[in-house]
Amino acid sequence: MEDTMSSYSFSHQFYQRWTCAPEPIRAAITQELKDITTLLQSDTPFESFEFQTHDLDAHIDELYENHEAEQAIAKAIADKQEQARAAVEQQHIEEAQKIKAAEDAKLKEEAKLKQEAKLREEAEAAQKEQEKNAAIAADKNNDKSVVAVETNTENNVNSNITDSSDSSEKNNTQSVATENPTPNHRTISEHANAVEDNTVDNDSSIKSDSAIKAVNDKASTAIKLALKDAKLSTTHQELIRELEVQIDDYLSEQMMLMSENLKSWLRAEVIQNLSDQDKSQTNKES
Repeated sequence: MEDTMSSYSFSHQFYQRWTCAPEPIRAAITQELKDITTLLQSDTPFESFEFQTHDLDAHIDELYENHEAEQAIAKAIADKQEQARAAVEQQHIEEAQKIKAAEDAKLKEEAKLKQEAKLREEAEAAQKEQEKNAAIAADKNNDKSVVAVETNTENNVNSNITDSSDSSEKNNTQSVATENPTPNHRTISEHANAVEDNTVDNDSSIKSDSAIKAVNDKASTAIKLALKDAKLSTTHQELIRELEVQIDDYLSEQMMLMSENLKSWLRAEVIQNLSDQDKSQTNKES
């Protein structure tokens, strides 16, 4: 049959259709051609010959229907498999997208936390810098206040020392004068005048003491006002206390000296007065 078929010349379209035809259909047609070739043989009885396929057209139609049904089933199976494959692939894609979205959200959250931490650190650094500058400014103000307090204290101390020294010198001069009087050369009137002068001097001394006390009160008030507005360190406070102690010691010494001078003057005046009275009484009796 192959030799017989090869002796025919087929067109290109026929060959394409033949090769594309399903195998059962080509087998049926080939069998039909074989039956025809057998029938054409001289030794084949015509009356008793039967084709293997009684109705080739119906058989081919049936074969095409079966082929199409098989193709439909195969296509359905292929489509189902393709859908399953596509579903699995889509699931993989969605899972990959979820993983990527989760990673992106994590990275975004980490970036947000880093940015917040950075802003918080910058804010803390700015606050610390501000507090540092405020502390430096406060220290400078405290130093200025301490210098002002120390200067005022030193000026007040010097002023008090000067006033006390002048008063002490004056009282010492008066004491020396009263301790060395010219004996037997003063009348009662002169003695009265001397007592009056000494009383004036005593009043001046008392006024001087009052002036000293007023200066001290002013100095104390100035110091207290200055200390009220100043935030002093422990070292500065100890320095001020030491200066106050020194001032108290100096003023106490000067006041004791003034007291002794006044007592000496009073003793000399009383003795002189009594002596003058005794002499006057003696002269009268003579």
